Amino acid sequence: MPSHSELMTALDRYPAALELRAAASARSANLVQLDTWYRGSLFPVMKERMTAEENEEADPGVRMTKEELVELMEWKLARGKWRPRLQSLVASNSPASVRAAVEKAARASTAQGALDALCALSGVGPATASAVLAAWDPETQPFMSDEAMDGAAAYGAGEPGGAGKREYTVKAWRRYTEEMAERRDKEGWKSVEDLEKALWSWAVERKYGGGGEAVDVDDAGSKSAQRKAPKKRASEPAEPGTKKRKST
Repeated sequence: MPSHSELMTALDRYPAALELRAAASARSANLVQLDTWYRGSLFPVMKERMTAEENEEADPGVRMTKEELVELMEWKLARGKWRPRLQSLVASNSPASVRAAVEKAARASTAQGALDALCALSGVGPATASAVLAAWDPETQPFMSDEAMDGAAAYGAGEPGGAGKREYTVKAWRRYTEEMAERRDKEGWKSVEDLEKALWSWAVERKYGGGGEAVDVDDAGSKSAQRKAPKKRASEPAEPGTKKRKST
């Protein structure tokens, strides 16, 4: 697992890691634009809305629109594992239900209360909800990416990390948030946003930086993926089916 100095280098290389991930899968082709929107547009817009409401200058219900939630899901899927069912589930929420859930989350007295409110929406689990919390408070609320969960509590070579088997539960989110806060304070990171970006960048460059040989296994329709997929022998049993997650 990465050391602090390796993560600092990885953070500097975050834009390059985005390009690598975007090139690895047709489904992630617009990742650079989506990440620019998420951090460069959604973050300040949500902060502005919060500030405006505090000054009684805006409609208190307009914290986040359905269209923004749908685009946030597109960003999450492009940056991580492709789960098309989640996209359709999130799109099935009405604008009114998104408005109500986000407003309830914004008024919650704790981060977990906000997470629970957001998870009431179709297709939204702790991981997706954490992306909303991260947009509100990037200093203390980390996005729950697979890559950061794997490395949050690992401080150098030979350490296993904090996640073990990945779980997308409130309990796992709480543990991950605590691990990220502890590492931020121990290593002097500006925010958990920077730490998550560094962990993600480090993992992506290790996976996709080897001369472009890695191909996203979810890109089943791509010719490159088909070429690299090993053929099963006739006697080899098929993999057991797995149930699709309704929300992460």
